[in-house]
Amino acid sequence: MPNIQDILKDLGLTENEAKVFLAAVKVGLAPISRVAAEAGIARTYVYELAEELKKKGLLAEVEVGKIKKIQALDYGGLLSYTQRRQRDMQRLEKDLEKAQGEFQALRMGIAQKTKVRFFEGVEGIKSINAEIRKDVEKLTTPYNFYVVFSADKMEAVLPGWIEHNQHIYFEPLMKKYAIISETPLLPKFLEKTKEHGQKNLLYKIWPKEQKEFPTDTLCWLNKIAYLDMRGNPSGIIIENQAMVDTFVMWFKQMWTGLR
Repeated sequence: MPNIQDILKDLGLTENEAKVFLAAVKVGLAPISRVAAEAGIARTYVYELAEELKKKGLLAEVEVGKIKKIQALDYGGLLSYTQRRQRDMQRLEKDLEKAQGEFQALRMGIAQKTKVRFFEGVEGIKSINAEIRKDVEKLTTPYNFYVVFSADKMEAVLPGWIEHNQHIYFEPLMKKYAIISETPLLPKFLEKTKEHGQKNLLYKIWPKEQKEFPTDTLCWLNKIAYLDMRGNPSGIIIENQAMVDTFVMWFKQMWTGLR
């Protein structure tokens, strides 16, 4: 069972605010001096803490016979406070979503640092795929995922990749745009995709006459990954919005020229 003081901290109270609130609950309607003694905090500091708690609507001040006393909310009042906090957070989340463009515009003027990470071997390729899944699963707004790849190469490095549906992404907010090399395993890949109803996949075929790309490329959020499946597999993830934007521009040009 969670500790009540930890719950109050999760609601946004500081450690000392939580102590004062719980002391006020315990002693009931009482002057500041009584609450301070119960909380074990200096009376002068409790005046400041009580003001903060009043602003949050968790304490009420009552004057009894010209003596000011404070009283904490009861359980019902505290529950109402948590509901207000929840509504405020939901409204804040919507406001942040609306302000996304403004945030991005502010960041345009910042010299962004490029982060590059290297991965080696089969486990490295698995780590890249795992990072993609982790990133996209937590998103709450619609987004596009771009990929240029060969089903045969991925299957060669990760046997069972097609059969076990490791390529399937069911995230409802995602649109996956794929340019797929025309290779022997392509029909099986598309059959498995159709079988599992992956409606968020839009694809075009890179004709075999054009030869396969030497590497697979995956692009999501502010990240772009290049996977070399030859010999000892390896890959890199680059985090740089300008590079991502450039790749997406190239991708869209290729996309319009394919069947």
